[in-house]
Amino acid sequence: MRIFLISVWIGVITMCHTATFGQGIKFEELTMSGAMAKASDPANPKLIFMDCYTSWCIPCIEMAKMEFPKKVMGDYFNPKFVSVKFDMEKGEGKELAKKYNVSAYPTFLILNAQGQEINRVVGKSTADEFVEKVKAALDPKNSLKGLKAAYEAQKGMQTGMPYALALYQNSQDPSPVLEDVFDHLLDYERFSPDYLQLALGTVKFGSPFFHKLLMYKGDMDQAMGTDVINRIIFDKVRKDMYCIAAGSAARYNIFYTSKEVEEVAYIIGLLKLRPDQAETHICKIALYVTNKDVDGLISYYKRYIWIMPPTDVYKGILDGILMGQMAKANDAQKGAIKDYFKTRVESLEKEAKGYRSMIGFTN
Repeated sequence: MRIFLISVWIGVITMCHTATFGQGIKFEELTMSGAMAKASDPANPKLIFMDCYTSWCIPCIEMAKMEFPKKVMGDYFNPKFVSVKFDMEKGEGKELAKKYNVSAYPTFLILNAQGQEINRVVGKSTADEFVEKVKAALDPKNSLKGLKAAYEAQKGMQTGMPYALALYQNSQDPSPVLEDVFDHLLDYERFSPDYLQLALGTVKFGSPFFHKLLMYKGDMDQAMGTDVINRIIFDKVRKDMYCIAAGSAARYNIFYTSKEVEEVAYIIGLLKLRPDQAETHICKIALYVTNKDVDGLISYYKRYIWIMPPTDVYKGILDGILMGQMAKANDAQKGAIKDYFKTRVESLEKEAKGYRSMIGFTN
């Protein structure tokens, strides 16, 4: 009897799982021209839904594994779309990424049968939310053209924010719109969290509009908190500065002049980030690396980095950057780098000895 009940329970679970999964979006293995040909079938005309993903994009993988297989997805997409997916870093995907100007992941393109973009949806959502976003994207007033027309007809917060967001999601610079909005809004609007998050999150570091926003940093700090504003600003360059410091910038198409790195280090320095957190030193380290100043880099590490607690994960990353300079260093510099790590080892051994003594560990 117990075995029978377990079997029934497993069957119920399987039926429920099948009702939710397994009937999702039917992605077809077609080239872009093949998808256009199928969507153009007079007997069954459809639109094209394109999942633009990369192998390293975690939200892309989550959408593919958890959301697209759901029944609500299949019910909406399969009758209306020819659905295809392309890795934007492989094969035909490389050309499609250029053609449709895809730079954020995940991006989902809605195309007509001729391959012309109608609209796009960017980012991860639940299945139900995603269906609603696609429905909204198919409304002409929510297209980039429609949002632009609404903004030009009546400029303001209500029309400017959606238009600027759409520009950003289409890999276009929203700063002209956001700056125009900033110049004409009342303070309670332009220092609102919604506006500041979009403006600071999308503005190019070091651009004229970025400098204009920084002139009002006190107002932004008051509106959202100094730590929040500082984090938004620092996060805009943190990855780039790490890549520059680690010598991997070119691999990721990151290019800064020495003057630009200096400006980044200067501005981030003015934020007065906590010096006891290792990652806040990355901009100054990147500047030493850019200027090929190995002696200055070693001196900076001895002054600031070696005292960082070993529990700070970023401390290990910074130490790895210094070790990476060994190949470029002369004999004296190599000796200085080895001395830096020797001092670290001695310090850690002394600390470990103290702990052994406290707990009576003699081995």
